[in-house]
Amino acid sequence: MQAATLADTSPTAGTARQRMTDDLIAPFLTALKPLIDSRDHEAAIASIEARMAADPVDPAALIGLGFVAFASDQVLTALDALKQALDAAPGSAVAADSLAILYAIAGEVAEATYYAKLAQANGLDQTTASLRPAGWPGFAFVFRNIRERPLLAQGMKLMAAGQSDLAMRLIEAQAAFSPEDGETQRAFADALIAVGRPRQAAEILSRFAANGTADAFDLARLALALATIGDSAADGIAAEAIALGESEPAAGPDVLCAAATIATLRGADPARSLSRNAGLLPAAGPLMPAAALPERPRVGVLATALGDEADVETIAALAQGLREAGCGDLTVFGAGTLDRPHNRPLQGRVQRHIDAAAFDGETLAHTVAGEGIDLLLDAGGLAAPMHTLALAHHPALRTLAWLNAPCALPWTDGAVPAGAALARLGTTARPARSDGPTLIGTDIVPGQLHDDFLDALAALLDQVPDARLLFRDREFSHPDTVAALVERCGPRGIADRIEIVDGSPLAFAAGLDLYVAPFVALNGQDVVTATAVATPCVALRGTVRHRNHGAAALDALGLGDHAAADVAAFVAIGAALATDRGASARIAEAAATAPAFSPAAFATALMESIAQ
Repeated sequence: MQAATLADTSPTAGTARQRMTDDLIAPFLTALKPLIDSRDHEAAIASIEARMAADPVDPAALIGLGFVAFASDQVLTALDALKQALDAAPGSAVAADSLAILYAIAGEVAEATYYAKLAQANGLDQTTASLRPAGWPGFAFVFRNIRERPLLAQGMKLMAAGQSDLAMRLIEAQAAFSPEDGETQRAFADALIAVGRPRQAAEILSRFAANGTADAFDLARLALALATIGDSAADGIAAEAIALGESEPAAGPDVLCAAATIATLRGADPARSLSRNAGLLPAAGPLMPAAALPERPRVGVLATALGDEADVETIAALAQGLREAGCGDLTVFGAGTLDRPHNRPLQGRVQRHIDAAAFDGETLAHTVAGEGIDLLLDAGGLAAPMHTLALAHHPALRTLAWLNAPCALPWTDGAVPAGAALARLGTTARPARSDGPTLIGTDIVPGQLHDDFLDALAALLDQVPDARLLFRDREFSHPDTVAALVERCGPRGIADRIEIVDGSPLAFAAGLDLYVAPFVALNGQDVVTATAVATPCVALRGTVRHRNHGAAALDALGLGDHAAADVAAFVAIGAALATDRGASARIAEAAATAPAFSPAAFATALMESIAQ
């Protein structure tokens, strides 16, 4: 057995594999085809794995893997498997023909033609073509109906409709088929940023910057991605984007919002950045004259940029609260039609929903004005440059920053009071914790891990000797970030006490004994999320809005005594909460009566604060 294994991996065996023809591949694919056609993918995968255990680059197994991946809508995996198969067996007609079909589906004419000719040269005939499962279209049919990059077009449409996971799969697949197409790569970078993979986005955008083809949009996104992962080069790139943005008016809102977000992540005042660079927005006079709100104002919410379903739930809760508080109707300017799965929480809870995903900022502003909206709330914050441009037109009697906004924009009438937090989700029972080390965690991106915050975390761990420090994996597991963590945390004596874990924000918070709010935050919803599962939180009070989100959220939840006036108090409060096994019960009791979990109370407080 050992001799056979050695022979299989020898250079001679590799040469024999490369000479493998479809006659040798056919028996395995013939046996596999009924499993795929009946959608018994588990049995098909088991058969493939058994074959690959003997030879990881077995061409028949790789072709079979490509077929199963295609049947499961995993186009990227199918492409990779079939390319490996053709590398292992260059004479395979079925591998080449299948690649030709995939490239034709992706709209890549040159590559599709190349692989189709290769398949013919390798002896493609009716027998080898019949080895593919029934779900595969023929090359001639696909090529006759070829369209330019359809996976990208479909992915962008789904991204605009809020279906980011499926959109990401399609756009990523198109990027693999079209590595040299600038439009595709730019869309891929945008999608990566939207789903929380900024490091990969930065790698793509850096190539445009390096070869001199980057425009203001590219540089704005690159700077934002770099700031998110904590790279100091973000500031210089942002300055370049601002300089270019002055000559590229269409990019102005994106550059402006990126610069303000970077300022927030750096701990500077985003309002100052917005004011200093307000010239990046085209001049826009108000569409609506300033006036007092009517007794029952019509409320509009700009919600085209929400990737988190919890944000959509929050807007639905606001609509419910407005009805209960006796306010006027609510219109959502959202992404996709109301019957989209992403918008399901809004169904039956908003009076009107307008699909504004394909609008530009000016069209959005005129649409809002045409609906007669009295009070307009921006639920996108700096993640929605289109909203920024629309708000500059002042399309309602009053315009306010709300969800996801780190500050009141200079061209709005202000922001929803920081203490008026509305929970994105209701309270839920806290899962039972087993005995073990005390778990202290924070849900941040690397760009929020400033030295003063890291010093406080180290002091907190010193006060709780058995504690572990957990980061939710938001680019923290990347080797470069891990190396930076070791370099920064080693001298502080805490490198060996850090864990990086996967999971949703809610699941992450539910597994902790203490949630630690960052000193610099984009919003305070992380504190509300932790409170929803009765996890104690500690936050530091700040003098400006973006440094006070956590403390303001605790105030709104009736837990203001967990917000510290200084770092020493922050460490003391945190250590006490982390080791207090009765704290969770008190948190749950406070949450049960907090206005943040009552849509009606929030709506009433909102209207009262605006009327003042």
